[in-house]
This record gives sequence, structure tokens and C-alpha cells, in this order.
Amino acid sequence: MARRRQLIQATVILLATWFLVNSSALAVPAPTSAPAPSPPPPATGTLCIPHERDALLAFKAGLTDPGNYLSSWRGEDDCCQWTGIECSNRTGHVIKLQIKSNSATDDQTISGPLGGNISSSLLNLRHMKHLDLSWNNFGGKPIPEFIGGLKSLTHLLLSNSHFGGRIPPHLGNLSNLISLDLSTQWESCYSPDLAWVSNLRNLGYLAMNDVDLSAAIDWAHAVNMLRSLTTLELETCGLQNIMPPPLHPNLTSLRALYLGYNSFNSSFGAKYLLWDLPSVQTFSMPSCGIRGPIPAAAGNLTSVQSLFLQVNNFSGVVPSTFKKLKQLQVLYLLNNFISGNLEDLLNILPANELQALYLDNNNLTGSIPAQIDQFSSLSKLQLSNNKISGEIPVGIRELKKLTELWLDSNNLNGTLTQDHFTNLTSLQVLWLSGNSIKMLVNNTWNTPFQLISAGFRSCILGPQFPAWIMQATLNTLDISNTSIHDSIPFQFWITMYTVQVLDLSENKIVGRLPTYFLFGDMQGVILDISSNQLVGPIPTLPPNLAYLDLSGNNLSGVLPSDIGAPALAILMLFNNSFSGTIPCSLFELQQLKFLDLSDNQLNGTLPNCPGAPRTSNLTMLNLNTNNLSGEFPSFLQRCKELNFLDLAYNNFSGSIPTWISSKLPDLAFLRLRSNMFSGGIPEDLTRMKGLQYLDIASNNISGKIPISLGNLIAMAHTPDEQGALYKIVTFGLMSLYRWTNAYDDSLSVVTKGQQLEYTTGIAYMVNIDLSCNSLTGQIPEEIGTLAALKSLNLSWNHFSGIIPQTIGELQAVESFDLSHNELSGEIPTGLADLTSLAHLNLSYNNLTGAIPSGNQLRALGDQASIYIGNPGLCGPPVSRNCSGTKVTPRSPEDQHEGMSDALSLYLGITAGFVAGLWIVFCGFLFKRKWRIRCFLLSDRMYDWVYVQVKLSWASLTRKNQ
Repeated sequence: MARRRQLIQATVILLATWFLVNSSALAVPAPTSAPAPSPPPPATGTLCIPHERDALLAFKAGLTDPGNYLSSWRGEDDCCQWTGIECSNRTGHVIKLQIKSNSATDDQTISGPLGGNISSSLLNLRHMKHLDLSWNNFGGKPIPEFIGGLKSLTHLLLSNSHFGGRIPPHLGNLSNLISLDLSTQWESCYSPDLAWVSNLRNLGYLAMNDVDLSAAIDWAHAVNMLRSLTTLELETCGLQNIMPPPLHPNLTSLRALYLGYNSFNSSFGAKYLLWDLPSVQTFSMPSCGIRGPIPAAAGNLTSVQSLFLQVNNFSGVVPSTFKKLKQLQVLYLLNNFISGNLEDLLNILPANELQALYLDNNNLTGSIPAQIDQFSSLSKLQLSNNKISGEIPVGIRELKKLTELWLDSNNLNGTLTQDHFTNLTSLQVLWLSGNSIKMLVNNTWNTPFQLISAGFRSCILGPQFPAWIMQATLNTLDISNTSIHDSIPFQFWITMYTVQVLDLSENKIVGRLPTYFLFGDMQGVILDISSNQLVGPIPTLPPNLAYLDLSGNNLSGVLPSDIGAPALAILMLFNNSFSGTIPCSLFELQQLKFLDLSDNQLNGTLPNCPGAPRTSNLTMLNLNTNNLSGEFPSFLQRCKELNFLDLAYNNFSGSIPTWISSKLPDLAFLRLRSNMFSGGIPEDLTRMKGLQYLDIASNNISGKIPISLGNLIAMAHTPDEQGALYKIVTFGLMSLYRWTNAYDDSLSVVTKGQQLEYTTGIAYMVNIDLSCNSLTGQIPEEIGTLAALKSLNLSWNHFSGIIPQTIGELQAVESFDLSHNELSGEIPTGLADLTSLAHLNLSYNNLTGAIPSGNQLRALGDQASIYIGNPGLCGPPVSRNCSGTKVTPRSPEDQHEGMSDALSLYLGITAGFVAGLWIVFCGFLFKRKWRIRCFLLSDRMYDWVYVQVKLSWASLTRKNQ
């Protein structure tokens, strides 16, 4: 025991000695020439690293910051606390710089946008992993090349920041990148190739939407190198076809592919797309112009849940390989040329999985099968605008999750009862318009659903007003042309308080409009009750009304002095019985663009309206067929956006103003027909470069046609979809109301020798009508430059001289009328080359020589009337032979004398016929014997005809036997 105690004591002494020695060594100070590195800063409570703070301040100095949103970036402050900066809790280094503006939706954004220059001082942030400058405005400057030197970056987000020019391939040096977003919306960014992308082997997310990659023919092969890629977004990049596709796709991790709005529009487009992607869950390729059938290879997308192939040119039937898409939940095939039987298509789709099916605007046929009830998960079904026929099966009620049902514009028929809707408690959208369906339901039916949007146009809901449709949840309701012959219940207007679009047109709705009605807080309310049988005056309109069409009713009275509706943009009141003057309140509506008061009984002069806005938004004004008077409306000088002006069939007088082109520079349609305008055609009129329809016929216009008529350049080119008149007539209102044609008021146009009704077709008319005036002089040769003219009418004037040879250059002209003038000389041979010509009238002039020959001229109807009143003409179709003696041209006096003789002859024949008729009539009236003999003669004639017919019939019968 004593020995063990001694050993322990010795051990303790040795340990104590060792500790003392080592403690002395640790106390020796380190050499000053080699200072130890600073310990890492603790997690909190310390300033950021100074040189990184200086780099951030230099970066800020290069920026423009109009909103002072980087105000926290100051001097010696801790940069880790600055806006948009994140530092490492362990090292204190800046690892994230995020200063995207509030144009984005992220909660971490600042309220930008910022601009200016991006300083290369960012290279001092060597530990930065996340750089987000998206949704700013760098004014089209290129992305700095030095960003490719930030080797630690894992996330680079520069989208929608107005970068322009070439995307630097130096970004391919960022080998640690996981996420790269270079998408743009405004500036023109481009990359001639994507070889640099293939170096980013860790990339999981790549977005370059709207970047011009039209020259990057290697894009598919470059992307195929990114084995880690899970999301690829290359929409609207001008991508071309993949020819050939990668032989061994490496995109085994890809989950989402967005290639929409590109140019895969060759006949090989569908074949060479990336179909062999079994891991993809979202496959989006809309609006790529892909032609041909959907390849069977699409069945390789075995994991796909959402498939977007809408707005292409796919044709034929959907391949049977779609049976392999067992997980498909959303299928968009709308706006293609898909054909085949609907039932066959439904049979290859996963009934239990499918949640949304969009097949509208195709060529599908057949009927809705009874087994539609198997699609128990379906919430959205769109079959609009196909050729589907038959009845809607009762099994539709088993789609208990259905929220949207679109069956409009098909050939469906039959009856819908309450049983069809028993279980559809979630239904919010129901469109059956454009079918022959009858709703056979109780008028007091308490529906199991509450609709937000519904359309029944051309179905049968009437004759009683359908009370069941009065649902307070409705935002859009179309019950036009539904055979309603009833008045509108007052309760309907209360229920429709929240509606934004309401169409009751083309029914036989009677009664009056309510004295006052309101729509809720919705802005831009659209109300169409046109083509009904409403009577009475217009009430005060709701303040949020934007579109009102009451045309084609029996409304009467004066227009209210305060119509209300300050937001009204479109007002259609044509074809009613309104009287009195037009109040200033209409022209004081600052948002008014379309005003049609035609075909009423309005009178008086148009007001000058001093309270009207200095600049009007009025685009279309139609006042034709009223009793309006006064001079050309001076208030139109404020309407600089006016495209369409129709003052025809009124009593306006005075001259056409010389300010018309300077004050109405965008005018495309001008019709002043059948008024009392006088004076000459102002040369100013010919400076209207957008004018394509000019009709000043049946006035008292005199003087000569300005030779500057050739300046009407809109008449020199065929109208297209960019023309002002096309936009008004076809699309003018559709931004407000997509279910109606913008402008369906018909216009009576005198062309082809008759009065024709035009609606939207007027957008393509290029017309000049100067007929029935007192114009003189020669027809200017410059008229030949108006190559797009479809109708030219100069008849019933006093034009003289020859028909210009340039008429032969009017290759688009369909109607050409020079009748009843004083023209002389020969008919231009070029007239025979007008291949579009359908109507020609050269009658009653002083033309001479041979009539040109040609297939088009020979095909014209009523040949003789075309040239009548020109005795100097020879050759077919007139009887005078051109080899005969040359006829001296008639003087104007002889021509008028001949016309007077013809008129006297016709009057004499008419008077003789009437006198003879009265003599015979009086004889029968007073001579009984004459009546008896006449009746006996009639009876004998009848008996003789009867006997002859019977004998002939008997003879024919015997021969046939």
C-alpha cells in the first residue's frame, strides 16, 4: 500500500511539472511579423466585412435610384442589415443580393425600378451565391460580361430588367449555377447559340423566355447536356424545328417543359419535337404552328399530368397511344383541327384522373356519350365550336365536381330538364349558346347551382321570362334570341345588381325600361337589349355603364338632357323613333367612342357644346337617316381620333370644310350622301391618307375633281387588319364585348347599280361615289393610282373629255359607273382587262368608236343597257357595225335634245295606254251587253281549252299503252 501511494504521488508531481512548462510556452507572445488571422465574427452583433461593404457602396453609386429605395445603404453601417442584403451567419460574408423591384410579386421586393450601370465592384463579393436584379430598368444595356466571374453563384435572376443586346457567353463559366433566369419582355436580347449553356452541368432551372434564339439551331442539343435540369422555359424565343432530335435524351430529371409560342411550323414539326421525356409532368407547347397529326410518340410522356398543345395546326384524330397517359389531369387541345368521334377520344383518356378537358374550336363530331358519367374528377369541360350533335345525356349530372361546362356553338338538340343538373352543385359556368336546345324546366325552379357566367343564345327559354335564371351571383348572362315574349320582371333588375355583361337582345321583350336601375361596384358594365319591342323613353343610366345597345326597338321621346353614365364608351340607339334635338350631354361624355343615332326622327342643328372636352375620344359617329340640318358640324374639330363619320340622308347644307384633313387626320369612312352640301370638293379632302370610303353623292357639289385625288393612299392598297375601318367594324367593341360583332348596324351602299346592305363587310370596301352632283371638267388621270378601288361612281354629273387610259389600272374595281355625263372619245381598251369588274355603266354619254372586247366585258349582264345613249359606238353588243360610215359625234345640245325626244315618246305611250284602258273600263261599266259578250267569250275559250287538253291527254295515254 505504501509503495502504491508513492507511485501516485510521483505521477502527480510529473503531471504538475509538465503543465507548468507548457503554460510558460503558451504565454510566449507571437512574432509581430506574422499576425494570426482574425477569428470569424460571431453570429450576431458584428459589422459586415469592410471590403464587401465598400463593394456594395460602389455598386450603389453606379445605380439610379429615383425612389431612394437604397437609403439604408450608408457609410459605416452594418451592410448585413441593408435592404436586399443577406450575410452568412457563420462567416459574415455577403451571400445574397436581391433588389428586384415591386413590379414583381415576391414579398421580398423593393419598390423600384432601379437603373443605371452595374459596377464591376460586385466581383469583390466572392462568396455571393444569390444575385437577383430582376424587374428593374437598365435601359437596354447588355448584361455585363464580368458577371461570369462570380464563380460562387448558384442563383442568377436577371429577368425583365430591360437588358438588351447579346447575352454574354461568359455566363457559361458559372459552373455552380442551379437557377438561371434571363427572361425578358421589353428589350431585344439574343443569343446566336446556346453552346455556353451546356457547361452549366448543375443547372436545375433555366428560363430564357422572349430571348431571341432564332439563330440557335443547336438549342436542343445544348439543353440535352443538362442532366440535372428539372424546369426549362424557352417560350417566345423564335426557336426553329429540331432536326434531327437528340438520339439519347439526357433530360431524365426534367419535370416541366415550356416551349410555347415558337416556330415549329414545318411539316416535320410534330415529328421532331421532344416527346421522349417519360419524367415530364408539365408539357407546354401552345401556339407553335405545328402541323400534321399528333405523333404516336406523344404517348411516351407517361408521367405527364398537364399537357398544353392548344392553338396549333394539329389535325386528324388523337393517337391511341394517349391510353398510356395514365396520370393525365389537364389536357389543352383547343384551337386546332382535331377531328374524329368525341366518344372515341374520351375512351382513350383516363376517366378517373382527368380534371380539365379543353377541346373547343376543333372539328370533333359524334355525340356526348352516356359514359361521360365516368369522368368523376372532371371540373372543367370545354367542347365549344365543334360539330357535336345529338342530345346531352342525363349522365352529365354525375360530374359532381364540374364547375365549368362549355357546349356552345355545336349542333346539339333535344331537351334539358332539371334532372340533368341534379348533382351539379358546384357548377359556376354554363354555356349552351348556338345550339337548338330547349330548357324544359319549371319557371320557379330552385337551381342546385349558383352561376357566375351563363349563355343560352339561340336556345329556347321562352316564351315566359325565365325566373330561374335570376341569380345574384351572375357576372355574365347571355339570353339573346331565346324566344322570350314577355316583359322583364322588376325583380330581375334588382337581382342583376352584380352583373357586368348582360345580353337580352333579339327577343320579343315588351314593356318599358325601369325608371332607374343600378349595377353594383363593377366597372365597365355592358348592357344589350337591342332588337326587341321596348317602348317609352330612355331612363337615367347607371354611372358605371360602359356599353349600351338599345337599337332596333320602338323607343321614343327626346333624348335626355342628362343621360348619366359618365363612363359610357359605346351608345347604340339606331333604328328607334327618338325625336327632338341631340343634347349636348352626349358629346360631353369624355369616354364616349362609338355613337350611333341613325334611323331616328331627330331634327335641328347639332350643338356646339362649349362644355364638351377640348379633345374628344369619339371614334365613330353615325347620324344617317334623320332630319338634322345646319352646316357641317364644327364641334367635330375636337374629334381628332374620329375614324368613321356618316351624316347621310339628312338636310345638312353649306360647304365641306377645308379643315377636314387637319382636324380629322384619321378619318377612314366619310359619307355625306343625300344632303344639300354645295361648293367644290376641297383639295384638303385629298390629304386624308387613311380615307378608304368617300361618298358625297346626291348633293349640290360643283367644280372639278382635284387632281390630287391620287394622294388618297389608303385607296391605293388593299385594306388589311391594320386599317382603321377594319378595327372599328370588326374589333372596335370586342375588347368590351366578345360575344357580338363590333358594329352590326347595316349600311345601305349604292354599288353595282343597286343599293346593297353591308355590315362588317364595309371594312373591306374601298369606294368613291361622287354621283348626282354638278361636277364638271375632265376625270383626272391620277384616279388610276387608286388601285384598291372596288367601286367608282361618277354618274349624273357634267364630266367631259375622254375617259382616261389609267382606268385600266384599277384592277380591283368591281363596279364602274360613268353614265349620264358628257364624256367623248373612245372607250379605253384597258377596260377589258379589269378582271374583277361585275357592273359597268357607260350609258348616255357621247362615246364613239369600237367597244373593247374581252371575256370579262362579255360576261356582264344586260349588255345593251351598258352602252345605250352613245350612238357613236359600234361593234358587239350594239347593232351598229364598225365597218360602216363613221358617225359624227353628237354635240351636248343634240344629246340633250335626243333625251328630251325620248322622254316625250315615253310620256306619249304612257298617256295613250292609260286613256285606252279607261275607255275599255268605262265601256264595261256602262254597257251591259258588252259585259255579257265578254263573259260569254271567256266561257267559250275556257271550254275549248278544256276539251283540247282532255283529248290530247287521252291520245297520249293510248300511245303509251
